[in-house]
Amino acid sequence: MKSCQVRIAKTEHELEAALSLRRQVFVDEQHLFDGTDADEHDPASIYINAWKNGETLMGTVRCYADNDDPTLWWGGRLAVKPEFRLRGVGVYLIEAAVEEMRLRGVRRFLAKVQQQNVKLFEKLGWKTVGGLIWIHDHPHHIMEANLHVYDASGRKRRQFIQG
Repeated sequence: MKSCQVRIAKTEHELEAALSLRRQVFVDEQHLFDGTDADEHDPASIYINAWKNGETLMGTVRCYADNDDPTLWWGGRLAVKPEFRLRGVGVYLIEAAVEEMRLRGVRRFLAKVQQQNVKLFEKLGWKTVGGLIWIHDHPHHIMEANLHVYDASGRKRRQFIQG
């Protein structure tokens, strides 16, 4: 998508925009949570945001280190505004999160993926690594990114703005 910038949230404004979008998607729209989707991982997470023309937040995803294994990271709370869905924003965010994990030298990168999104993650090279789990009465799969194989398709990689 033209005019899409994907970057790690650095300012309070960028962080608040990400958290607000998550609430809109997971609390107000999908009713996965009552009142808030905030949890114990939020304070130590990084947030990767996709911006249109540098000012309109289109989507966000968070990443955080596992409490017991700092070489294992989790991705989650991937949220895209309805008007930007089916335009590749989710793909940009997933790819940026995987690239950030590669740059950090992470050994494993996992996500609890809603069942309806498994096919998308599979197309991006993720594999299911566990059985079906239920989170807030919604089916999810634990999936793992392949951090050790680079894209050999010859397609141009999207630029991810490092902070």
